[in-house]
Parts: sequence; C-alpha cells; structure tokens
Amino acid sequence: MAIFDGQLYKGEDMPPERAHVQIEDGRCRLFTDRRRLGSWDMAEIHAERVGVLRFQVTAGEVGFAFQPTDPSGFSEAIGATVDLRSSKGRFGLAERVRAATGRD
Repeated sequence: MAIFDGQLYKGEDMPPERAHVQIEDGRCRLFTDRRRLGSWDMAEIHAERVGVLRFQVTAGEVGFAFQPTDPSGFSEAIGATVDLRSSKGRFGLAERVRAATGRD
C-alpha cells in the first residue's frame, strides 16, 4: 500500500486542502481528513505531471490537481505521464532527453 500526503486543488478560486491519495490493490482512493472523496480502479486513472510538483489526475468524469509531498514516488505509483511534445518541454525534460540521446 502506498499513501501520498499533499495538497488538493479543487478550483482556482478555492484554497488548497490537505488530502492524501492511497494506491492499493489496483485502486486509487482520495481522502481529506477522514472523508473519502472517491475510489477508482487504476485502469480509469489518467495522471499527468503539469508542473515540477503538481499533477492533474482524471478518473472518468472527475478531475483534480494534487501536489504530493513525494512527487517522484507519487508519479511512479500512479503512472503519471509528461507531455514532451512542445518545443520547450516541461520543466526542461525535453532538452535533457534530447541531450542524452544526441537528438536535436
């Protein structure tokens, strides 16, 4: 079982809320304090890294932004993607990948 503490962002005009995401037995569960906000099968989850520390998670019709205290562990556990198609890349990853592979 993996539990990731962090900040949940529900909307632009709302302050972040303490939350945690639990990933266990092929399920992803979202909690704030003792209240469960949702539980989804991992096959329904799409997570994209949208900043160095922040992730956009979509599960069916539900979407939320989450900033975990352990971004690397969360990224690996949830299977997050990073879109490197733009010429600038996200947080310099595109440039580092091109340099490492010798591609321009």
